[in-house]
Amino acid sequence: MEVITRGDFDGLVCSTLLSEAVDVTSIRFAHPKIMQEGEVEVGRSDIIVNLPYHPGCALWFDHHISESKRGPKPGKFEGKYGPAPSCARLIYEYYNKPGWDKYSELLDAADKIDSARLDLNDILRPEGWVRLSSTVDPRSGFVPSHKYFIDLIDWIKEYPVDEILGMDDVRDRTREFFKRQDEYKKAINENSVVTGNVLVTDFRRYHKPLIGSRFLVYAMYPAVNVSARVFYGPDRDYVFIAVGHSILNRTCKVDVGNLLAEYGGGGHVGAGSCRVLADTAEEVLNDIVSRLNSNG
Repeated sequence: MEVITRGDFDGLVCSTLLSEAVDVTSIRFAHPKIMQEGEVEVGRSDIIVNLPYHPGCALWFDHHISESKRGPKPGKFEGKYGPAPSCARLIYEYYNKPGWDKYSELLDAADKIDSARLDLNDILRPEGWVRLSSTVDPRSGFVPSHKYFIDLIDWIKEYPVDEILGMDDVRDRTREFFKRQDEYKKAINENSVVTGNVLVTDFRRYHKPLIGSRFLVYAMYPAVNVSARVFYGPDRDYVFIAVGHSILNRTCKVDVGNLLAEYGGGGHVGAGSCRVLADTAEEVLNDIVSRLNSNG
């Protein structure tokens, strides 16, 4: 069976659990928007994880509540869908395998990281699983190689997190992440504008992804309660708008997932994204910021 998932920490933990529960032959990464638009080939034995539903799959696991309001309706399906702090938690509950108590700390970390229950120290001085997650976070610009992702699955099954962090590949990627984050911090300062309660950071001037914690903006701008990050897709025909509640100033009332579903995107109550055509991006961004200000 092939797992189709996101190349992030939740996807990593999901893949680790599934490789223990079923015969996983391969793992493939996909973006939610591409999956939603039917551009991802799905086979009858494939497992879709943390991505929109596809009727041709064998199993589906997802915890993005905005998915219930759009796209093909699942009806009867194998797997589990519903609110949870992480998709990994759904897989854990679905299989409930003997001996999986050894993953309790890992599951707690997946819940904490994917639902952004982080504090200032987690942002500025991350340790343990939070530190490791920075090396597999496409939303922070650090897209993992397929080999690295597979290696991490094997290591997670065998070693505690402190030993994994000491491995050469992990140590090198961690060092590179925090080195590049200094450049990222400078870019945030130079390309951010506060509009009411909203911080808009526009990275469209950059031709390569910037690398740094997507939560760093909240440490730098503690007064705002929601942010919108704008950047080009790989072909520059599309623009991505990523919106998130501040994890330090938790006063925003907007359901981000439902809001962005209106623009073809989606997500959770506290975070989500949408992909729009480049020539409509300014209009869409202004509309989103206006609604975040009105309801935030």
